[in-house]
Amino acid sequence: MGIFYRLLWRFERGLTNYKMWLMKSRLKHCGKNIKLEPTVHVFVPSGLSIGDNTSIAPYTTIYATFGVTIGKNCLISSNCGISSYNHIVECDNRIGNTSEDFKYSKPVVIGDNVWIGMNACILPGVTVGNNSIIGSGSVVTKDIPENEIWVGNPAKFLKKINV
Repeated sequence: MGIFYRLLWRFERGLTNYKMWLMKSRLKHCGKNIKLEPTVHVFVPSGLSIGDNTSIAPYTTIYATFGVTIGKNCLISSNCGISSYNHIVECDNRIGNTSEDFKYSKPVVIGDNVWIGMNACILPGVTVGNNSIIGSGSVVTKDIPENEIWVGNPAKFLKKINV
């Protein structure tokens, strides 16, 4: 029985490596030494750019329909959501994809050396400045300047980071 489990483990490991290679090959830009966990979900990978030495932890979901750029040396913790896509606001047209959705959908830009805490959510049109930190569980609805820590729902300024 032991050999069966070892073979199964090797097959599963090979499948995971192939899945990661395939995902990275479909990205708009893929930096060196990036780490994407197998459970990271990227919708429209051709809209996602990731810089060098960036790590994205398990169960993070990225909707790169209208473009998501993640800088170098970033750490994105587990269960985060990053979306450049949004739906129309009016009730009658909200269900399904409409040609009006583009009015509410905008690219997301995450600068270099950014740390996004577990369960954080980055909404369409947001730019997170270099060296900033987004606290766990935060919902980022507007741009975050460089060298600042933001926390809460909606995310609010906590303090400046001395660089």
